[in-house]
Amino acid sequence: MYRCSMNITQTLVDEHVLILKGLEALRIARDKIERNRHPPKLFFEKAVPFFRNYADQYHHYKEEFLMFGFLARKKEGTLDLEIGALRHQHEKGRQFLTRLERSINGYGMENEIAVTTLLENLASFIAVLGRHIFREDNLFFPMVEQELSLDEKTTLFEQFQLEEQALRKKLPLANCFEQLEEMEKLVAMEFE
Repeated sequence: MYRCSMNITQTLVDEHVLILKGLEALRIARDKIERNRHPPKLFFEKAVPFFRNYADQYHHYKEEFLMFGFLARKKEGTLDLEIGALRHQHEKGRQFLTRLERSINGYGMENEIAVTTLLENLASFIAVLGRHIFREDNLFFPMVEQELSLDEKTTLFEQFQLEEQALRKKLPLANCFEQLEEMEKLVAMEFE
């Protein structure tokens, strides 16, 4: 049996690096919109699927349904508040992303109400997801590494691998990486 001697949360931290790149592109877009220099509608049409597919379906799935569940059973309720807060942040992010997505068409037509709605949800999404990643990387994941035995890490690592294989069949990661690259290119352009 393969024994995981590595840091079990490193996979999630590595995925956070890509998500943070996406958040940086969103920050640039937000700043430009605030100065009335609107990135094209296409930027947001790439951003929403990137965050929905890569961040939520691929990454958050492993956290919520594998790691959080595993820890909740092991710690018998002592981590419920922290796990609940992290899940709440995931859910808030989903809500902000859905509202942002609903405003994209109006944003493209330069409808100021839609622009404001997009900006409001964009700022909230960036703030919540940024704080969430910081808390996981700096507080929650180090605690996970201390709490799990080598056998538990191995079990969780194997579950991650199985889920990643299944997710990659229905969610081609290459598309996510292309979306992120296109986002970065689109937001780097200057707009009126």
